[in-house]
Amino acid sequence: MTDSARTASRWYREPMMWLVAGIPAVMVTASLVLVAISVHVGADEALPVDVRRTAQIQVEDLGADRAAIALGMRGTLSIDPATGAVDVGIDPLPESAVRLRLALIHPSRAAQDRHLTLTRSGERFLGRVPLPLPAAWTVQVSADDGAWRIAGRFEAGRAAIALAPQFSEGH
Repeated sequence: MTDSARTASRWYREPMMWLVAGIPAVMVTASLVLVAISVHVGADEALPVDVRRTAQIQVEDLGADRAAIALGMRGTLSIDPATGAVDVGIDPLPESAVRLRLALIHPSRAAQDRHLTLTRSGERFLGRVPLPLPAAWTVQVSADDGAWRIAGRFEAGRAAIALAPQFSEGH
């Protein structure tokens, strides 16, 4: 036998050792990255709602939507992209409504949600939202006491959107 055949090569020069150590190392790293991503992103809810939890069942309170359906409520919302001025009209207009709550809900990041109070001015409700705004979001307009709620989807570039009860009796 020659000297080169008898000399054992170093472990890091063996391709089989890279497979034995490399595959588990890649799997552990990928698992840690996946856990970090899921913990960081998992805290945000796309649509914040109040729910009642019983065992493994979640039941959302649809009372505000049912009240809006019973009242036959509809509305329109417009936001001026240059100034952030918000204008909401509601039909039928509740006589007791002096203020409304407006929630602009970001589709994936709760930290970017915007909440403000709209004040009545004649037959309309007015307010101002801070700019800049995300490209699209869910809009919820509700009574100051939360008795009813109407909603819609606003996207950048649209002049106005229609508002209606978010959930119907069939959902």
